[in-house]
Formats: sequence, C-alpha cells, structure tokens
Amino acid sequence: MDPKQKQDERHFRQVEKAILFVDDAARQVGRIADGLEADDADPHLVRTLREAAESVRDDHRQMMKRIYFGAPDVGEQQGLLDEPQQERLAS
Repeated sequence: MDPKQKQDERHFRQVEKAILFVDDAARQVGRIADGLEADDADPHLVRTLREAAESVRDDHRQMMKRIYFGAPDVGEQQGLLDEPQQERLAS
C-alpha cells in the first residue's frame, strides 16, 4: 500500500468514527426522551428531545449518502435545478 492509500485509510477510519458518534448520539437522545416520558416529564421536553433525535438521525442518513455515495445534500440538489423546476417542486 502506498503512502497516499495509507493516508486515505486513516482518513476513512476517522470518518467512520464520526458516523458512529452521530448514530450513537441519536440513540442516546432517544433513550433519554423515553426515560423522561416514563418519568412523566414535561411533554415539551420529551417532544423536543424526540425531534432532536430525529433531526440527528436525518443528519446521519445525509452523512451516509454523501460519504458513501457522493450524493449532494438538499441545498446542493436545489442548485442543480433551474428556476422553473424549483418552482414546480416547491408547489
């Protein structure tokens, strides 16, 4: 393996760690929300944590797509469409 391949492997291991951290964060926030709900916590706290967990899961999915498949994010996708296409999608 040449030096560039070794460097790429190191980089990819770091990226995989980040992916796992994000996935773990979503799970932990979800578990905390479950615990608060079971303990009859204020509903807005539970709702906020559930929304946060879902948001982190969405970020995780987007990361996976972009890292493994090179898929552009939503903002980049919109930049690829001309104005009439964007208007049709928005309606």
